[in-house]
Amino acid sequence: MEKKNGRNRSKVFTNKNVVRFILDEVSYSSDLNLSSIKILEPASGNGAFASEIIKRLYKSSLIYKFSFIDSVISNLTFVELDLIAFVKLTKTIDDLIFNLTNKRIKLSSQICLNTNYLTWHFKQKFDCIVGNPPYIRYELIPDTDKVFYRKKYKTFRYRSDLYIPFFECSLDLLKPNGFLSFISSNRWLNNQYGKILREQISSHYNLIKVLNIEKSSPFEEVVTAYPCITTIQKSKRSEMVLFCEDNSKQIDFNSLNFTEVENPKNKSWQNLFLHYNINHTALIGIEEQGFEIGIGVATGADKVFIKNKRELNEIEKNRLLPIIKSSDLKNNTFNWAENYLINPYENGELCDLEKYPHLQTYLNDHKQKLLQRHTAKKTPNKWYKTIDKIKPDLLTKPKLLLPDLTGNKFLFIDPGKYYPHHNLYFITSDSIPYLKILASILMSDFIKHQMSQIGIRMNGGLPRFQSQVLKQLKIPNIKELNNVDRENLIKAYERQDFKKANQIINEYCTRHSIGYKRTERIRINENSKFNYCSLYQP
Repeated sequence: MEKKNGRNRSKVFTNKNVVRFILDEVSYSSDLNLSSIKILEPASGNGAFASEIIKRLYKSSLIYKFSFIDSVISNLTFVELDLIAFVKLTKTIDDLIFNLTNKRIKLSSQICLNTNYLTWHFKQKFDCIVGNPPYIRYELIPDTDKVFYRKKYKTFRYRSDLYIPFFECSLDLLKPNGFLSFISSNRWLNNQYGKILREQISSHYNLIKVLNIEKSSPFEEVVTAYPCITTIQKSKRSEMVLFCEDNSKQIDFNSLNFTEVENPKNKSWQNLFLHYNINHTALIGIEEQGFEIGIGVATGADKVFIKNKRELNEIEKNRLLPIIKSSDLKNNTFNWAENYLINPYENGELCDLEKYPHLQTYLNDHKQKLLQRHTAKKTPNKWYKTIDKIKPDLLTKPKLLLPDLTGNKFLFIDPGKYYPHHNLYFITSDSIPYLKILASILMSDFIKHQMSQIGIRMNGGLPRFQSQVLKQLKIPNIKELNNVDRENLIKAYERQDFKKANQIINEYCTRHSIGYKRTERIRINENSKFNYCSLYQP
């Protein structure tokens, strides 16, 4: 998990209430006969889960009169890679067993593995797998490990965090009808890097329950992990899944209100977080309506290729494009800073510098700096290229401008005067009125809620405009809006009347019965465990 001070740690320890809830999720409960239940924890840390598992097994052995020691040896497996944590784990286990039995038996050597869980070959399957898999960003995973994980795990794609292959490995180790319950980041439920994992679960497993607690504090340290607890069974997919979102800082696990929602299929996982079905027939994607979504130009050397008007050094005017940056769109104002993009392309290819002596002199003055870029090292003969090819036609297209990170409430439209910088996403259309309608829709609470649930949120809950999020959004079909609604949305945009835009969108949703889809609310407490007893027959 990542701590709020920015330092990265793979181990953040889970508090006892979360541990107990997760063990209850898989019905590893002392009032059941646990004598033959094989349980695995793949990232055991100092032993929070191990301690509770052993205590529950001991109580079960007293009730059902089986050998506690034999069951520990036969059924418990704890894995920890970090040597310091592993030493603490083994001591915690041995001390606990001594306190319970008054026998000094070092069972930890038989049930604990100091190894990389993702590379270990297990010879058995498990009834239950529980825990808090390590949350390590893609950039911090060693390159040699990345190569191995890509070969072994289908889910380790895109910019996957380490907990993703932990899910895949663990699901593969479940017995038929076995259960997995993890606390992890909730990002895999809707981000690109979780796509293959979601597909695997939809195809081969049964998602039973999702508890989204991203604003709570389920760890012993304050972290920015956006946590959720997910419970999955290796069984036939059911029609419904239990879902709960609790925004309390301290969760009361004995009074959670779950609702039954449709079990997500491959393309409908984002529905878990929404109070309506994103695949409703009255809602449609942005690109399906003829709009095009893009991101501005990345140069690889902005200090060279982007210059203010007063710094242009007589560079030929037809080599310059006015560029708009997110910094020009602040405090709900559009204030162009008179920056220009130096365009080294002509007719789709790098231009002949001999034709542009002022540009040639300028670029030669910066040649050594440009040669240090990765893109120039790959193609030294194209040392003055930008990372993205510049397409001048984009300049004149009407564009709805969407800064990746901004506190703006208002979305501005460029009628065709500027080239967008890479910190701006944009949506193009031949029709400015349609862009105004789209802007009003995107500024509505209906879409803000959708974005906040299916997109990436920064600390503080601010949603980010990103291409992958924009492509997932489902909005009213503009062509099916009546003329009055279209005209009023255009006026709402021009007057920055957010209240009116909300009113129109809400009325559209009401007319098409796009509303709360959750039907049955279920209170979960310590006395309402699932009936999984068939798994636990001795």
